[in-house]
Amino acid sequence: MLNILPLLQKALRLSDNAKITKHPAGAVNDVYRVQDEGNDDTSSSADYAVKWLGNDTFSGVNRTHQFVLQQQLHSLDIAPRAIWLSDDETLWVEQWQPNIKVAQAKPETLANVLARIHQLPITARPLNLIERWQHYINVANLEPNDSLYLHAVSLRSNVIKSEQDDNDLVLCHNDLLSSHVLCRANDIPVVIDWEYSAMGNRYFDLASCCLINKLTVEESTALLQCYTTILGISFDEALAKFQLHKEIVSVTNDLWFKALGQSEAE
Repeated sequence: MLNILPLLQKALRLSDNAKITKHPAGAVNDVYRVQDEGNDDTSSSADYAVKWLGNDTFSGVNRTHQFVLQQQLHSLDIAPRAIWLSDDETLWVEQWQPNIKVAQAKPETLANVLARIHQLPITARPLNLIERWQHYINVANLEPNDSLYLHAVSLRSNVIKSEQDDNDLVLCHNDLLSSHVLCRANDIPVVIDWEYSAMGNRYFDLASCCLINKLTVEESTALLQCYTTILGISFDEALAKFQLHKEIVSVTNDLWFKALGQSEAE
């Protein structure tokens, strides 16, 4: 385990009784829980989630922008409170969120959460998928004759058209695993891991959610049906856009893993 507790004690003014434990995390970041009951009866207790981002040398995410965005999201009661980001952006601290009950990857649950996110009155930085793809291509050192590179090039015009569609431009989470939806005592979910959130096409977010949760075709259709019913969108029109974005998401996912693999090899 990284010896980050002394730094956190100084930055967060923790007591000598603060304890740190490691928790399961994704492919890149390490996650810890820091609990502090204080030194005496007058000290307030603290409970934090701490993310070590130092292993992420390839994603190109601007952590400062995401930190400010999460503070806005917290004010709307959909994200944990972002508390501290180290100057080098390798340590991220937010309020720990207890998961009262486990959220399952049910299409209806995910559809409801996505519909809520997509209606939030927040404007964030654009995803700019073409630029993101090029970043991954550069990190992965893909050659112009690589099949994945050629596939990405073939979709370029569709991606540009997608990101210029103002009717479908919304705040997207872009990484909505079911485990990122935490259930609270009031049954109002709180969503975590907003690192890849940005303004983008709603159908990219929907297709991404289906891919990373490994939903079947039937489950994906059920999610889309629920989502379009909530927002009053034509299902047939939505389905056509969803099918196109499934391919765009697949290429994005493949490029991300290529970049990750090259980053780890170095």
